[in-house]
Amino acid sequence: MKQWLKSPKKMLVLSLVLVLIFSILSAGMLRSWGKVSIRDTSVTTAGGNRVAVRIYKPASASAAAPAPAIVFTHGLTVNKESYSQYGMELAKRGFVVIMPDMLNHGDSEVTPAGVYLAPYFVSDAYGAYAAVRYAKTLDYVDKSQLAVAGHSAGGQASNNCIRLDNAEETPAISAIYLIASDPMYKDEEGNWANLYGARDVGVLYTTYDHVYYRGTDASGATLGVQDYLKTEEAKSLFSFGADPASLTMTEVLPNTTYTGEVEGKSVIRRITQIDAIHPMPQGNTAGVVAAVDFFQTVFDAPNEIPAENNSFVLLTVINVLGILSILVAAVYVLACVLKLKFFASLAAAPEKALRPAPSTVKGKAGFWILTVLNCVFAFVSISLIFAYGFGYCCFTFLPQQPSNIYAFWALLNGAFMLLTSFGSYWLYGKKDGASMELWGLKIAWVDFFKSILAALAVCAFVFVITLIENTLFKINFNCFLWGLKNVPLANLGVFFKYFPFYLVFGLAVSIAINSAYYNRIGNEPEWVNELFFAVMNLIPSLAITLIGFSIYAKTGVKPFIFGSTYTFTYTINAIPVFPIAIILIRRLFKQCNNAYIPGIIAAILMCWLQVSCSFTVVANMYYGPMAAFLP
Repeated sequence: MKQWLKSPKKMLVLSLVLVLIFSILSAGMLRSWGKVSIRDTSVTTAGGNRVAVRIYKPASASAAAPAPAIVFTHGLTVNKESYSQYGMELAKRGFVVIMPDMLNHGDSEVTPAGVYLAPYFVSDAYGAYAAVRYAKTLDYVDKSQLAVAGHSAGGQASNNCIRLDNAEETPAISAIYLIASDPMYKDEEGNWANLYGARDVGVLYTTYDHVYYRGTDASGATLGVQDYLKTEEAKSLFSFGADPASLTMTEVLPNTTYTGEVEGKSVIRRITQIDAIHPMPQGNTAGVVAAVDFFQTVFDAPNEIPAENNSFVLLTVINVLGILSILVAAVYVLACVLKLKFFASLAAAPEKALRPAPSTVKGKAGFWILTVLNCVFAFVSISLIFAYGFGYCCFTFLPQQPSNIYAFWALLNGAFMLLTSFGSYWLYGKKDGASMELWGLKIAWVDFFKSILAALAVCAFVFVITLIENTLFKINFNCFLWGLKNVPLANLGVFFKYFPFYLVFGLAVSIAINSAYYNRIGNEPEWVNELFFAVMNLIPSLAITLIGFSIYAKTGVKPFIFGSTYTFTYTINAIPVFPIAIILIRRLFKQCNNAYIPGIIAAILMCWLQVSCSFTVVANMYYGPMAAFLP
């Protein structure tokens, strides 16, 4: 086994075999081992915009035996692949599942702000209703059992599908399921109304939702999310649009199905409550169970299976292992590239051990002070980004609002990390024998350009693997908020706009942990040393997320302590990314003789991961104090 570990070629082959195994397992599970097919196509909105669509078709669905169909729409800043577990479990039970990428997301067309931000009928409910129209053309779909569903913004797209369907001469949608998303309660005149008509309606209510589920009491006072079931809005919805003032109901009962007769038809209104935060239905079993159970209740499931009998956890484990296998393969790709004669000057010495801990009291104190300062600065910088409005802004040049948050955060933290890294050199490193050569920063120009080529070769490998996963296997190794997704070629320019921000960060992190702090703290093993730096980079995002949601859960009020009331809801995205990036950068560094290669690779991969999984709005929009000073 030790011989295998010392052979980059053998380890690369092993890691690729693991990638293939996890790809087959993930793809097989999504297809219910051959009982479901997955196909990609595109449809066009009434305004002529292209919408990418993925179809999960059970083998049992045919023109002779049409099946119920569900158009399921993803949430904001993600894509259709992010909810593949819903497609998998519903299709396994015989439902046709059609998942569109909303306009300006994933593989769909990036439209002007005037289209995306216009009223719902201009964009066809962000393209979701174009998928409904498409479903009506499929001969293997039972047109009498057609539903819409969605999480968060996808739920609002589903509501807008109902509005558009109501305007049709013959409405087609017979059910809707809203996941962590507000239902509709009033008509355009502001009167209580049953806007869903004779359709069955289900709601998955997340108790600690920071976006939806606010309402009012009988006096008009606003109630918090945790009191949603006592609101006038909830009482009206689950009483089929009745005026709450006419009801004796004091509150809606959680996990209850209400039955009524509308237009001569028996219909239901179901409420399912889970103690979870807003994004959790994208990454937990409860959301899948609730949706599956609802549709097996209101439709005739061709292959009824208890909702609790699902493969979500196993699929997630396989996907995580798949991503890790690709990252391990990337390390050994670099090792193999550096074995080539052209790149031989970039290869690390056979034994590249950590340097000893700082030898002086000043050095030890400096190490801890600077390490803690980097951690503290991450708290301060993200708070400033939100406090000054850069958490909620879009620019024509930088058109992805969520990407702006992480890009600015990466730039600020990277600049500060460079300051502390070189500060450590002058404070104590130089006296301990450090030099720019020892740090791997002073290299020949020809080796610098070779380093760029080596880094690009590794990233090209990851991109090719991802292309194969996305196109051949129809998977992206999705797990909760993360997954490997191609950057659409039409949107590739956006990547290059954000890349400089991540390049500063990637190089800064690599210089910090592979040069300035490439030393032991005491006598710990190397894996403990890596884990220490990974944890230190995990602390800011994890702490902000836990503190924010803990305060919110206890008080029902979103805390403003990190610059805005939404800061803690965005840091959740960074929780696994930073520590994994640290370990990857250190592992890559073990293969080469400079800090540039790992930094460039990390920058490319982190930028690609963010840009490919976000949405794009080319517009100038500012929020917060800076709005008054910006054009």
